[in-house]
Amino acid sequence: MFRSLGSELAADLRSQKLPAALAIGLLTALRRVVSALSFAAIIFSGPLAAYAVQGAGPLLFGACALSLTTGLLGGFRGATPLPTGAPAAVLFTIGISVAPRFTGSPDAAFVTMVAIMGLSSVATAACFLLIARFRLANLFRFIPYPVTAGFLAGLGWSIIAGGVAAMCGIVPGWQTLPELIQPEVVLRWTPGVVLAVVLFVVTKRWSHFLIYPSLVVLVTALCHLVLRSLGITVAEAGEAGVLFSGVPDGTLWPPFPPAELALVDWGVVMSQIPGIAGIVLIMLVYLVIVVGAVEASTGVEMDLHREFRAAGLGCLVAGLGGSSPGSQTPGWTLVTHLAGANTRLTGIVTGIGVAAIIVAGGALLNLFPVALIGGLVVFVGIRLLSDWLLRAPRRLPRADFAIVVLIAAIVGAIGFLEGLAVGLLVTVIVFVVRFSGVEVVGEMFTGRNRLSRRIRPATHRAILRSEGGRIDAYRLRGYLFFGSATSLGDRLKRTLRSDPPPKCLLLDFAAVTGVDVSATHSFARIVRLAGSAGTRIVFSATSERFRSSMRRNLPEASFRYLSFEKDLDHGLERCEEILIGEWTEVHSSVEERREALFGLSFDEALSQVERQAAFETLVDRLEPWLETRTYAAGETLMLRGEKQEGVQFLISGRAVARLREGGPRLREYGPGDAIAPQAAFEDHVAELSVIAEAPSRVALMTAAARRSLEEQNLALALAMDKHLIGAVLSRPGAVPGDAPS
Repeated sequence: MFRSLGSELAADLRSQKLPAALAIGLLTALRRVVSALSFAAIIFSGPLAAYAVQGAGPLLFGACALSLTTGLLGGFRGATPLPTGAPAAVLFTIGISVAPRFTGSPDAAFVTMVAIMGLSSVATAACFLLIARFRLANLFRFIPYPVTAGFLAGLGWSIIAGGVAAMCGIVPGWQTLPELIQPEVVLRWTPGVVLAVVLFVVTKRWSHFLIYPSLVVLVTALCHLVLRSLGITVAEAGEAGVLFSGVPDGTLWPPFPPAELALVDWGVVMSQIPGIAGIVLIMLVYLVIVVGAVEASTGVEMDLHREFRAAGLGCLVAGLGGSSPGSQTPGWTLVTHLAGANTRLTGIVTGIGVAAIIVAGGALLNLFPVALIGGLVVFVGIRLLSDWLLRAPRRLPRADFAIVVLIAAIVGAIGFLEGLAVGLLVTVIVFVVRFSGVEVVGEMFTGRNRLSRRIRPATHRAILRSEGGRIDAYRLRGYLFFGSATSLGDRLKRTLRSDPPPKCLLLDFAAVTGVDVSATHSFARIVRLAGSAGTRIVFSATSERFRSSMRRNLPEASFRYLSFEKDLDHGLERCEEILIGEWTEVHSSVEERREALFGLSFDEALSQVERQAAFETLVDRLEPWLETRTYAAGETLMLRGEKQEGVQFLISGRAVARLREGGPRLREYGPGDAIAPQAAFEDHVAELSVIAEAPSRVALMTAAARRSLEEQNLALALAMDKHLIGAVLSRPGAVPGDAPS
């Protein structure tokens, strides 16, 4: 790994990426100082406000550690991670509760807070590394696209507000609007906003790696020329807020001498475990969203397991220095991408720059204009708003765009976690509404439209042809959850309440991808209603989990009323048997059955008798050219993939065709049927396997015998061909290999 990194860095040092990496890396380092001071002011507020600047030291150490570890080991080249602001609110509440316990020793309160920050980072590192070790990262890819887009749009506004606040010290908002429009304040933030707009327009038209470095040099040089022409010194410009200032000149880390670690109250630290666990959860969700946001913003495909591992190692090193946890940020990652600084040199330059600032304090910052840093921040926010809010209506349906706007507003006005929570809630509601209307019935038919492949006598076929309309079959599809199952349940209830109700209700699950608990309860209610209507329920192609759920949700008496079959064909067969059984019970006496069947089956029986008689006569005439074979139940008449000797005529017994052993029944053969008719005319490899289900006797005619028959008795050969075609076309459920070409 280190050899690979070394080769990559050596190549980047000789490439055009170096100037962009230097410029963006140094600017990012300056931005990290601003962020550290901002987060420290949040964490060390109230009773600990006097330690805000001192508390920025551990955060700067974390920025340096994260840039040099996560930046080198992460999947995105050019990432410049930092301690994030998401945990700052939790650490703020922890600080408010911790400080009163140290009324007599404020230094102990500060040292204890730094220990809590470091422990939260180490705990986050442990969580990230465990997720990466056991490859559990994909379990957390649950953030929908509108939520990610809304988060990015809201982040855009937050970044703009942060950039303006960095330039004038006032956070934009309705309450601060009167202050922002004061002439002296406008002069402080306007140059940076103008710079951001110009940069946005320029980068929309042109893309070159020299744009950002040139901008830094040009704006900095121009600012110092103007200051010099006006006779303003660097110190005076810093006091006026034109140049960057506010960090003490001394070393910022370590924040206290190592001996003061003895002041840590570990009992207080342990009492804050729930808050630390909350920080770990926030960082877990935050990292998943950030990775998705970086992928969406840059188009770079990232390995989530690698990002968890890299962030875990970075947080571990940062935590040892007392920093709160962190990760890469979408905004500045987008800057490195747009500037062509997508090289690991950027992270190294950032880390070295932050380290130099830690050692030298504020001396290096006095040269850079505040408007330059603030303008670049505002530019990133404008770019995010443009990509994820202004252009979103062209990419998203109206409902999804409304979710994006809602999340962006909440993230910008209230906070990250609130926007995420509301976005997920609204997305779930929209999902339920949308998918409740998705048709889960792929096909509906009755027993009159389709029969099973089971061979049945003429009387039974006549009964099914007459009464088959009392079998209602539904082929279901997709995922059945509480929304779609409710609409399906209402449909089945209307069917069961019809007059008369169906005798059998068949529900096929072959195309169903899953069933949730609510859907199972809905089916249980349907079963109870069917029992009161006298309708039998048959499920086909269900999972063992569904069958177990139905058993748990139904009383034993109702469960025994159900039938579970392995596929649709056997489900139809089961429904047919139920229908035939009921008809037999209704016509209990022999005389009643004879009278009822006479009208139903006379024509069918006569036709079947004529076909069977014709077949037996044909076999007698073909006897010189046939070879008789017998098979016991379970023996193979035809094996898939094997070359066949010839066509087999089934004289007696029953056989079933399947694609594979244990697979669904594709058709059933009875007396008079021909198996593999092509084999009588040409070389034929079986596409299916045919197994005897009862002792069977067949007559085999080879291709050679078929040619001999044509030479000796052409009329008889034509009669056999007519029988082959008629036998195939007269049976339902034909499959590949049935009919001769």
